[in-house]
Amino acid sequence: MDAIGQRKKLQYYLSISPMKSRIITLLFTLMITGCTAAVAIPAATIVPTSTQLPTLTLTPTAPSTPSPTITFTPTPVLLPPGREIVFEGSSNFTGSLYGAGKTAIVLANMSIGGEKQWDPFVAAVDKQKFTTVTFNYRDIDDVGQDLELILRRLKEEGFERVICIGASLGTTACSSIAREPGIVGIVLIAGAVHHASVAEAMYPKLFISGALDQRAFDIQTGYEHAAEPKTLVLFENDRAHGTDLFRSKDADQFLTLLIDFVNSLASP
Repeated sequence: MDAIGQRKKLQYYLSISPMKSRIITLLFTLMITGCTAAVAIPAATIVPTSTQLPTLTLTPTAPSTPSPTITFTPTPVLLPPGREIVFEGSSNFTGSLYGAGKTAIVLANMSIGGEKQWDPFVAAVDKQKFTTVTFNYRDIDDVGQDLELILRRLKEEGFERVICIGASLGTTACSSIAREPGIVGIVLIAGAVHHASVAEAMYPKLFISGALDQRAFDIQTGYEHAAEPKTLVLFENDRAHGTDLFRSKDADQFLTLLIDFVNSLASP
C-alpha cells in the first residue's frame, strides 16, 4: 500500500476510536454490574440455644392487690416459756429452746435482726412435736461453723432429727449443713444456697421468696440445683425479704406454709 493509502487508513481508525472507547466502557460497565448482581450475601442463620432453663413448679398464691399506702405493723405474739442452751466452741454462745418435741427446729437468722425475728413461728409451732432453737451468730462471716456447733450440742441433748430453717444469710447457714447426719428437712428463704449440698440432700426441701425480692433469683437457682423432693414458692407482688415476710401482705400464708412443712416431718 502506498503512503497515501496508509495515511487514509490511519485517519479512518482515528476517526472511529472515540466510539470504540465508549462501546468498550459500556461493555465493561455491564459486566461489572452483572457480576455484582450475581454475588448474593448469605442470610444470617439463627441457631437456637441447646440449653433451656427447667420449668419451675410454683405453688400459686391467692391473688392480691397490693396498695402502696398500706403499712404492716407486726402483731405482738406471746412466746412460750424458753430455756437457755450453751453452744461450746472456740468461743461460747447461747441460744434459747422452746417446746419439748423430739424433732428440733433450728432457726437461722438474717444478718440483720436477732432471735425475735422468728417470734411468729416460735409462737405458732406445735410445742409437743417440736423443740425450737433460736440463737444469734458469733460471726456473720462464718455462720456454717455456728451451725455445726449447734448440731453437735443437739446430738448431745439426744435430738436425732433436725430441721433447719434459714432466711437470707440463714440460707447459707442451713445449706452448709445440708449433708450432715440427722437433718431431715430444710427451708431456705430468700438467700444464697450451697448448690452442691442441696444437690445431694434426699430429704424434703422448701425454697421460698417474695417474687420481687432481689434474692428471688438465688432461691430459684438453688431450687433448680436441688435434688427431689423439693418445692418452690414465690409470693406474687411481694418484695419483703426473708423473715420480713412475717410482716408482709402474705404473712398468714407464709406462716402456714412453714408450719405445714415442719408438721409433715414431725417424729412418728
